[in-house]
Amino acid sequence: MKILVVTQYFYPETFRINDLCIELVNRGHEVHVLTGYPQYPQGRIYEGYGFNMPYKTQWNGIHIHRVKMRPRGKTPLGLLWNCYSFVAQGNKWVKNCKEHFDIVFVFEVSPVTVGLPALTYKEKFQTPMLFNLQDLWPENVIHVLGIRNKFVIRFIDRIVDKIYSGSDKILCSSNSFRNAVTARGVAPEKCIFWPQFCEWPDVNTMTKPASYDDDSFHIAFAGNIGEAQGLDLLIEAAGMLKEKSVKWHIVGDGRAKQRLYEKAQQAQVLDKVVFVGKVSEAEANQYIHYADCAYLSFSDNVIFDMTIPAKMQTYLACGTPILAAVSGESADIVTKGNCGLVVARTPESVCAGVEELMELDPVAINDIRANCIQTFEDSFTKERVVDALEGVMEKVTHTPNS
Repeated sequence: MKILVVTQYFYPETFRINDLCIELVNRGHEVHVLTGYPQYPQGRIYEGYGFNMPYKTQWNGIHIHRVKMRPRGKTPLGLLWNCYSFVAQGNKWVKNCKEHFDIVFVFEVSPVTVGLPALTYKEKFQTPMLFNLQDLWPENVIHVLGIRNKFVIRFIDRIVDKIYSGSDKILCSSNSFRNAVTARGVAPEKCIFWPQFCEWPDVNTMTKPASYDDDSFHIAFAGNIGEAQGLDLLIEAAGMLKEKSVKWHIVGDGRAKQRLYEKAQQAQVLDKVVFVGKVSEAEANQYIHYADCAYLSFSDNVIFDMTIPAKMQTYLACGTPILAAVSGESADIVTKGNCGLVVARTPESVCAGVEELMELDPVAINDIRANCIQTFEDSFTKERVVDALEGVMEKVTHTPNS
């Protein structure tokens, strides 16, 4: 198939859409990506990229088409301009586009407006459209950004309804998202639970990180370091456990990293909390695989209770026991699979969870590791998830007026 992928974020930004596109190419599909200039999470365009600079139009066999999406910066106005510019420039690209694609796939992490240029393409060429829902709108705007102006919400609602109505299938990254979409009146058969996946990590080529000494209990967090992850809890727990041989390794980057570093500095726990920074996926997997447990948390928010974060699949694939300060769907996965411990969102509960894991004998730990791998194999492998996607693509491209 000839596939047009529409996403605001793509390589060299690190999102799972990169892996999906590579896999689709490996399976014989021709993949084109309509995207912006890389700027996440710093909010400024990466060094080596610019509107007046040439860029590589192919990467791993994927054809890349970049539009002049303005960087979001760090202000609400910058975010608004970022959203608007991608829609405007994306629609302009579609207007000038003469290529016919068999299907359009939208990778929707916020903002939801990423679906509008895809909808424009669908309407121009009558091409089936799949909408991969990673963030719920307007719920995200209300509960995360705190925007409750009824006129703004009504405007977003109209955009969401238009995109959902125009999509042939809505691929929901959690069952909770699927339920939320159908509650808006979308037909249940239109909504499909389609989770994120990750590659099996190659444990045979891994080496233990240099910061992992043999005398400490090592806890790894890997992923975006934003306010949504609620990592203040980690710093507070590290302070309460500073007299114990526990080390926390924060792998990744994000808008909250500097603030959390300063908080750790003030709490005098920088000897216990290691800010690793941004590394390759392979390096991140090493920190996770060799950790005694992997830390998962979200801020207390109804939206995050409905979310299965991408790091969940990575933690499971690495076979690492999970300490989860979460509730909702992520908590259910850990509990039902016996993949670690779920604790309340308090530093005292996190500390108690750490101490409980530290007291487990090697046999119990190995059982949990095996459960993690089994849970991943049952639901989240690349082969299983992409097979399901190809099945959906075949169905909508061969169904008249799908």
